[in-house]
Amino acid sequence: MYKKRNRKMLRLIGYFASIMMLVVNLSAASFMPVAEAAAGQTLTMDKLQYLKGEAITLSYTGAGANGADWVGIYKAGDVPPNSGVSIIWDYIKSGDGKVSLSNGLAPGKYDALFLLNGGYEIVDRKTFEVVEHIPVDGVTLDQQNVTMTEGETATLTATVTPANANDTQVSWTSSDPAVVSVTATGGSASLTGNRPGTATVTATTYDGNFTSFANVTVEADLTLQNIIGNAQSKYDAAVEGNEDGQYVAGSKAQLQSAIDAASATASDSNATPEQVNQAKAALKAAIQRFDKQKISADLSGDGKISVGDLAIVAGGYGKQSDQADWNEKADVNHDGKVDVIDLQIIAKATLL
Repeated sequence: MYKKRNRKMLRLIGYFASIMMLVVNLSAASFMPVAEAAAGQTLTMDKLQYLKGEAITLSYTGAGANGADWVGIYKAGDVPPNSGVSIIWDYIKSGDGKVSLSNGLAPGKYDALFLLNGGYEIVDRKTFEVVEHIPVDGVTLDQQNVTMTEGETATLTATVTPANANDTQVSWTSSDPAVVSVTATGGSASLTGNRPGTATVTATTYDGNFTSFANVTVEADLTLQNIIGNAQSKYDAAVEGNEDGQYVAGSKAQLQSAIDAASATASDSNATPEQVNQAKAALKAAIQRFDKQKISADLSGDGKISVGDLAIVAGGYGKQSDQADWNEKADVNHDGKVDVIDLQIIAKATLL
């Protein structure tokens, strides 16, 4: 009788143990996603495009304490272990941290994977690209001489070549911020004339440290008659033609038209202060347009005419202004195309 009771007790214990194991397994299964979510396992890249040979830096959170979690670099879309093998990999320390991987990758797209416990369970994936290094070879400004009035603003724009260089960023400086202050916005800079004087504004490329500069003159607030006089002096001294230092054909007529309009306002005794200010602004804008029509063989803006300037024209030869890869600097005579005339202007200037 006791043996029967014991066997019955053992069966109950076994049954109870089976129930407990089932409960534990179900609880563990339901708890796992919560545990993984609580771990906050993430992977972050310092950038999404790397130059060939540039180290790849990854930041991670929530790595396991056993030191067996790891990061691997795979071809984009590969899912280990079923497809592809890691090209680069490394274990990561527990908790949060960073890891730097050497980059011998060929140009293309890749995935960085956060994998657990020495296995292939992926908890995060980030896609990035490796590109060839295309270095900057120069920078030019859209104006080399700027004249502005005290309190006035003007804009300079830098063009970095080649256009497909990896890093086309530039920095801007003023030789005398008390005269001209500079506020940079990407490849352009807003100049503010603070007081009469002269200063040099320089654009410098981040890649290669190439520079180009503009001479800026800040004048005291001039009367309309003063501005008319300055414009007339420019007109009288200018020569139209196809040589360095000359002006594009038709540019003098445009300036004279603006001078005549301003003169009409200046001689009108009934002109309001607002009309006078509008006339001043219109004539200043016309002078700036006229200055841009001056032919300059110094395309690089380095203060000299050399083979480098000829190379800029050669690089844009045969292009027209409506094409996507148009380089305005190569159009020496501002006629909307780069042709033999542009080459002749540079070649002739180098011989002088």
